[in-house]
Amino acid sequence: MTTASNEKVRFRLLEMPCCHQLVCWVNPRLPTFCPECGTFILAEVKSGSQTRCDSEAWLRITSPVVT
Repeated sequence: MTTASNEKVRFRLLEMPCCHQLVCWVNPRLPTFCPECGTFILAEVKSGSQTRCDSEAWLRITSPVVT
């Protein structure tokens, strides 16, 4: 048996300005460093030029119930 819950999240697809990797991001805080290569990217990410957003996305969380 499992339990599930839904949470509305702001989904972002970020293209890293340093290495051009695509990263799916649901954390409300923007990344300071590239998760792929470690380069400081906060200024470029804040500009939003390489970001695609969906503010109507839903995250479904399913966890097993231990009895």
